[in-house]
Amino acid sequence: MTGSLTPTGGRSTGEAETDNTGLSLVEVVIALALTLLVTGSLLELVIPATALHRVLPEAAAMEQRLRYAFDRLFADLVTAGRGTTEYASGRLGRFLPPIAPYRMGRRAAGDVHRHPVSDAVSVLSVVRRAGAETTILDPIAGATTSVRLSSGLGCAQPACGHRARDMVVVFNERGVWELFRVTGVAAARLILKRVHATGTAFGAGAVLAPVDFNHYYFDPERAQLRHYDGWEGDFPVVDQLVDLRIEFRGVMSGAVACQPAPPPVGQLVDIDLLQLGDGPWCGPSGLPFDADLLRIRAVTVTLRVQSAASELRGADPRLFARPGSAPGGRGSVPDREVTFTVAPPNLQ
Repeated sequence: MTGSLTPTGGRSTGEAETDNTGLSLVEVVIALALTLLVTGSLLELVIPATALHRVLPEAAAMEQRLRYAFDRLFADLVTAGRGTTEYASGRLGRFLPPIAPYRMGRRAAGDVHRHPVSDAVSVLSVVRRAGAETTILDPIAGATTSVRLSSGLGCAQPACGHRARDMVVVFNERGVWELFRVTGVAAARLILKRVHATGTAFGAGAVLAPVDFNHYYFDPERAQLRHYDGWEGDFPVVDQLVDLRIEFRGVMSGAVACQPAPPPVGQLVDIDLLQLGDGPWCGPSGLPFDADLLRIRAVTVTLRVQSAASELRGADPRLFARPGSAPGGRGSVPDREVTFTVAPPNLQ
């Protein structure tokens, strides 16, 4: 007789197996905590990265604005006073102020020379890349006049290389001078219009030379550094400018006269703005300038720019000239500032 035996404590082959493995509540809580920890750590990395994504391009743009403003101002200031070489050769500073802390040109107020400012500068120099230096064969008396030009060295036709819209300086052996705009060109002849409302007369033989005139000033309402060409052109150079300060250094005053000051002896001294607008007055009656302007030997310029986005500017007045809504820290871009000094060779 045969039969089957079931081992003691065993299961029959027909009984279903039950799986008791799984996660307990404690294990679930620990897993969630680890997940939150890792997620929070990732967010700590993402938030600064997002802030840097906005801050770094804006900081780079500010640096670029400063660099461009520096390049423009430095290039024009360093050539200030460059004079003629062919006729009545010499630096411009022997009869006019190559640097003046106020606006010159057609749009200048009549008494602007009495009110120098620290956020504007006019710069004059003879241009080497424009028309040739020459002398005039006809006298100049009115506001607009036509003059024949003397043919001389480098005086190519027509009109010795001068073109309409150029600016020229006319001066004589007595140091009387005026700026003119070329409004018409013909064979060996120019039609000139006075830049300033003066009545200065010039006889035949006065020197005519191409001149580079640049006036830079700070416009606080537009927050811009702007450039005026002495006639009608007035254009922005740099946006988001919040400060422009110009300071002057020169030789000791001594006996101030309407002649270039003597060479400096020892260290230069600061020249206060008040000294540049109180006389004694030099130059023609319709275009006077303070004799102290001829003492200037060096110019120090300070430029400050801000972020274009108010949400990237904080509230600390030491860091932000015009506060914004940024909470500070890594999410803000402080103002950038640069200071440089130029000692034009032609003023030394």
